[in-house]
Amino acid sequence: MGSGMMQQEGSTAMTDQLYTTHDISRLLQVDPSTVSKWIDRGILMAFRTPGGHRRVRSADLRTFLIAHQMPVPEELGSGTVRLLVVDDERAVLDAVKRAFKPFSAQVELQTTTSGVEALLLVSEQKPHGMIIDLNMPDIDGLEVCRRIRARKQMEGVRLITMTSMHTADVVEQSKQAGALACLAKPLDVQQVLELFRVPISLGAKR
Repeated sequence: MGSGMMQQEGSTAMTDQLYTTHDISRLLQVDPSTVSKWIDRGILMAFRTPGGHRRVRSADLRTFLIAHQMPVPEELGSGTVRLLVVDDERAVLDAVKRAFKPFSAQVELQTTTSGVEALLLVSEQKPHGMIIDLNMPDIDGLEVCRRIRARKQMEGVRLITMTSMHTADVVEQSKQAGALACLAKPLDVQQVLELFRVPISLGAKR
């Protein structure tokens, strides 16, 4: 395929509130040193003020909690789970968008037809998860998974592969490449929602 077109569904309506490490420790009921370790490891995104104090944006805190299957406090709002879906066939992407349409309040869907573009988008957009077709012409899904797993700052992104040739061997290969699961095509939306714990962390707030 050619240009690797990217489309985005919906938008994220969330105030970009800032949290200190002590705010987060209070919110999650953990020790402040634990929060600092998460930041030092690069799994919780943070920045420093001119005075040297750490601050975490609410959107980045939500991303961290969802990626690690931790309860999302009510204070952070309902928000959405951001998913990037990668498949070189537009018909498949159109079908996925139709399947997720009833869940648009819970899932923000972004799509691309290119594995190469997916590697760029995952750094720029920081999705909570990716659903990646295994059979693509520019770079296959297993290699996409391996390259993302090689980036320490991306270890919180939950990877799911999908294929029309679903076998035990393919599932094992996907897991070895760093995927959480390998799903059969056409996708079962409920399976995806369960993997991201959408009904537990988000749906209950609706």
